[in-house]
Amino acid sequence: MISDGLEGCGQRSFVTLSTGSGAVSWLKENSPSAAIVDPRLSDGVCTAVAQHLVNCDIPFILYSGETESASELEPAFAEGHLLMKPASPEQLVGAVETALYGSDRRRKSGT
Repeated sequence: MISDGLEGCGQRSFVTLSTGSGAVSWLKENSPSAAIVDPRLSDGVCTAVAQHLVNCDIPFILYSGETESASELEPAFAEGHLLMKPASPEQLVGAVETALYGSDRRRKSGT
C-alpha cells in the first residue's frame, strides 16, 4: 500500500522491505535519505532497524496502526515522526517531506 501511494504521488525512488532482518541487511549497504518504518514486520518488531536509523542519523516516519506507544517496544521509535495508519498517499509524502526538510518546506527548494 505504501509503494502504491508513493508512486501515485510521483515518488519513484524507494525500496520496500518486509522483514526487519532484510531491512538491517539493506541498511548496512545503503543510506537512504529517509525511511518509512512499520514497527511490526513479518519477522517481528523491527527494533534493530529503528536503532540503526537513529545511530546513522537517518530521519524516519513511524507508520503504525497500533494504539499502544511503539516507543514502549523500543525507545528509538520515539525519534521518528509518527504517522498513524491509515494515511492517504498525500499524508505519506507530506510526512516524508517533514522528515527530510522539517516543517519548513522552503528548504526543499533551496530558498
